[in-house]
Amino acid sequence: MCQYCGPLLKAIDAYLAKANNDLTDSLKSAGFVKPKDTVKEIESLEDEITEALEDEVTYYRKKASKTVDLKALKKIWPEIVEGDTTDRTLAKLFAEDFEKNIPKLATAYIKQVDPQLTVSTITARTTAWASDWSGKLAELMKLDTQTEIEKLLTDTLKEGKSVADFTQALIDGEIRSERYRARSAALTETLRAHSVAQQEAITQNPAVESKEWVHTGEYRNSPRENHVAMNGVIVPKDEPFTLEGADGETYYPMYPRDPSLPPGESVNCHCIHRGIVNEDILGLSLEERKRLQQEAIDADDGAWEKELDAQNKARAGIEEEP
Repeated sequence: MCQYCGPLLKAIDAYLAKANNDLTDSLKSAGFVKPKDTVKEIESLEDEITEALEDEVTYYRKKASKTVDLKALKKIWPEIVEGDTTDRTLAKLFAEDFEKNIPKLATAYIKQVDPQLTVSTITARTTAWASDWSGKLAELMKLDTQTEIEKLLTDTLKEGKSVADFTQALIDGEIRSERYRARSAALTETLRAHSVAQQEAITQNPAVESKEWVHTGEYRNSPRENHVAMNGVIVPKDEPFTLEGADGETYYPMYPRDPSLPPGESVNCHCIHRGIVNEDILGLSLEERKRLQQEAIDADDGAWEKELDAQNKARAGIEEEP
């Protein structure tokens, strides 16, 4: 069990509560690279997400204030929802953040094992992930806001209140705190970027042949027992872990916080994974290691192309030839 896990999780909780904390030191002790830059990125992303979420609430408040009563607002609600473009704003924000940070983090992670290697090219798989997940995450956050605001509208209508009451409730933040929500998302997604970058470094590093899951929640009174059970599990670097979910389902994440996991297994998970090194490969010349690194990139790009082709055929109902 990671000896630094307790301090890390406590620091994360303190950060989310916006109390004084040593998140930078805890991230460093737990094995995250660039801890100072990471905290700065979290804070910067938090500010940008907060602005987008506040603009979203302002949009609904202005639309509501133009209606004569809540019944009329309820009738045109689908039209108002259709005009909410927050998902586009958030998708662009997340995509730019991933594009900026993943290459830097991947280089830092690969240098932990081999100081002479860098990550100058990102695999097609990771590039596609950054674009796809940015869009999906933005849609999820937009849907979350819409669901909460619509519930507030329904409750306000049942209570016989006015449009003014509804808009005031939005102003007062009765549905949720945009800042806290942004802080949680910024923290989760920045640490997710670390997981993706670490996997990218593991994929490209010829000296790494397998990877290990490390649980980081020992201080909690009620840790995820299934994540505790994952501690120390080692698999080949290009294969997924097998995680038995708390819901009874079996999942196959490539790394902690893999988007393929449901929120209950991903949100607020601060496990990490790390590569297991073959020292014989490290003993090869730099030229040979770079050649093997490029071979690993090409192989993963080729595998991804085949997977994507299979997915497209499946969606189109085209059966693979035996």
